[in-house]
Amino acid sequence: MRKLLLTTTLALPLTLGAAFAQDTAPAADPAMDPVETAPMTETATPDMAADDMATDDADDSAAAASAAEKVEVQQAENEWRLDWITGTSVMSPDGADIGSISDLIVDSETGEMKAAIIGVGGFLGIGQKQIALPWADLTVNSDAQEITSDLTREEADAAPEYVFRDQEAPAGDMMSDPAADPAMAPAADPMAAEPADPMATEPADPMADPMATEPADDMMTEPTGDMTTEPAPAN
Repeated sequence: MRKLLLTTTLALPLTLGAAFAQDTAPAADPAMDPVETAPMTETATPDMAADDMATDDADDSAAAASAAEKVEVQQAENEWRLDWITGTSVMSPDGADIGSISDLIVDSETGEMKAAIIGVGGFLGIGQKQIALPWADLTVNSDAQEITSDLTREEADAAPEYVFRDQEAPAGDMMSDPAADPAMAPAADPMAAEPADPMATEPADPMADPMATEPADDMMTEPTGDMTTEPAPAN
């Protein structure tokens, strides 16, 4: 009996400890679960970036070298800008102001300057006439700040006006006047002239009163003959 009690006394704490340990087991912590990481993507390395920059620099250098052979780099001392010439006054040999240069005529085949267009006369640009002086006859100095001609003021006033030509339109210009080309004329609009409205003329009203026009009253016309004559008695 003592052995049984001793065995029970020893086993009871062990059983209670196991149960207590089972009940107090920590719950699963989601934060402790293993996290799946995305696969690492390949990133540009410093060597690859350096190679790309070297390639871009080589391309830019090649383009710059090629462009330098096709363009003018610097204005020479004997060259003038166009806006230095236009607007400059042309003086006669005696120092009289003939007029100012408004335009230049250039040879399309040789590229040479042919003439300078000068506005002569008028007041504040109104009533001017345009004359052309040969470029070879003009003396230009001091970077086009002074331009002289052998034409006097009286000769400039009496000179004929220069005749300009119209610029040719490019081939296939869609802005040309369609009236000049029948093929470019717009097609007639079929809806421009509206057909006659079939409902414009109202048909006879089927609900019109057929008695609206009364026929001659046969009952109002007295029959011929004397209606008061009594028939002869039968024999």
